[in-house]
Amino acid sequence: MTSGKDEQRDFGDEHLDRWARLFTDADGFDREVEGALVRMSSMTRLSDQRLRELLADDPLSHEEFKTLHHLLGSKDQAPTTPAVLADRAGVTRAGMTSRIDRLVARGLVTRREDPDDRRSVLIEATPAGWEAWDRVVHDWSAQEQQLFKGLTITEITRLNALLRKAFLALDD
Repeated sequence: MTSGKDEQRDFGDEHLDRWARLFTDADGFDREVEGALVRMSSMTRLSDQRLRELLADDPLSHEEFKTLHHLLGSKDQAPTTPAVLADRAGVTRAGMTSRIDRLVARGLVTRREDPDDRRSVLIEATPAGWEAWDRVVHDWSAQEQQLFKGLTITEITRLNALLRKAFLALDD
């Protein structure tokens, strides 16, 4: 339920109303937790949808961009292993291997032996990979910022701090 008569309702409130008819607090239904999760999930989907729209006319696929994005944390970042990339991207190692194969074939990354561990390989973006990533990342960042246009920078900072606190508590 909304707390004030001037407060606007969104799709999350409708979702919560449907579930509240089926479950009560006694059943373990926490309206605030459910609302936060539904809205965070929706923001993630919207961000992904906007990225896919940006890539619709780009030669870079969604998977290729996301892999480059996980690889290119900063211009000073050292090459990394496929296993680390898979963990960052939340995909299997086999899935990451196939992504890397496609990026290598397109000349966007290189794969070379790790000089410190001959059983391992290192993945590094080529100048063409940097260019492909850079071509999209700024527009995507602007799209992501639009997702939070209804909040002040102070509210975004507070939201980020609260989400960080929630994630850190998961490790306890």
